[in-house]
Amino acid sequence: MSQKLRKIMVDKVVTVEPSVTAKKAVELMNLHDIGCLVVVHSGKPVGIVTERDMLKRVIHKLRNPARTKVVDVMSKPLVTASPDMRAGDAAKLMLERNVKKLPVVENGRLAGLVSITDLLRSEGVAEFLNRESLNGASNHIKRVLSLFSDSENQHRRKCPMMMKDGYQMGCLDIKCMWWTGAECAVTQLSRQLVTGDQQEADTAQIETCTE
Repeated sequence: MSQKLRKIMVDKVVTVEPSVTAKKAVELMNLHDIGCLVVVHSGKPVGIVTERDMLKRVIHKLRNPARTKVVDVMSKPLVTASPDMRAGDAAKLMLERNVKKLPVVENGRLAGLVSITDLLRSEGVAEFLNRESLNGASNHIKRVLSLFSDSENQHRRKCPMMMKDGYQMGCLDIKCMWWTGAECAVTQLSRQLVTGDQQEADTAQIETCTE
């Protein structure tokens, strides 16, 4: 049985009012280094605005960010869960509704937020979702699920240099700060170290044989 969301969710959620401009919302995302904001009106969550919303509904449509309101670009109606919902059920809901962030609401008030990655870290969720149909799920969700459900692939792609919120992150490829333009600097260094160790071992073996 998977954990309840109240044990997994982030309870300190950055929010924004519907009347705030898209420019201010982006500045808030950058300030907190996050990819979404829950939109709250009179204390109640009414929508969510993500980086993708900004790209599709502001940048792509050539809207002025300083004049465009969050209420005009946010995703709604809001898909939510309760704190007592199990992680597996919440993940299934996210697949069905094709969302990557799920606000947790209790008594009409925002109580927390979980992402599909948060849920997949919960024991048994990846295995549970592997038995579900992925028809209609976004490519992002399919990639994340693939990484978490394949233990060998997950282990291989963990990066020893990147940590976030206490978790080891997966390989970011060309988006990573350690990407040199040809390959990963960490991979390159690891290979050099292994090669160096092997050369030292070979040299020691030769010296032993010639004594």
